[in-house]
Amino acid sequence: MITLAGIRNALWCSLAFLIVACAAAPLPTEKLEIAEGSIARAEQAQAQQLAQIELDQARHKLAAAHSAVEKRDPELASRMADQADIDAQLAESTARAKREEMAADDIDASLRDLRSQALKK
Repeated sequence: MITLAGIRNALWCSLAFLIVACAAAPLPTEKLEIAEGSIARAEQAQAQQLAQIELDQARHKLAAAHSAVEKRDPELASRMADQADIDAQLAESTARAKREEMAADDIDASLRDLRSQALKK
C-alpha cells in the first residue's frame, strides 16, 4: 500500500538525486578557456595559412563544446573542449614545423647558390 510518508520519502530521494547529479558534473568553463587560448596561440603561429585543416577542426570542436554547454551536457562539453585543445595544439605545432621547414629550405637554397658561385670562380 502506498502511503503519504512513502510518497514524501520518494520525493526527497528524487530531489537529493537531482542535487547530487547537478553538483557532480559542473560545466567545464576552465577547459573551454584553455581550448580558446590554444586556438589563439595557433592563430598567432599562422596556423590559418600553414595548418588550416587542424585549426578548422579545433574551431569546430570548440563550437560543439559551447553547444553542449548550452544543452547542459557537461560531459560532452568537457570532452569536446579537450579535443579542441589538442587539435589547436596540433595546428600550432604543425604551423611552427612548416615555418621551420620553409626557413631550412631557404637556407639550403642560399647554400646551393653560394656553392655554385664559389665553383664558378
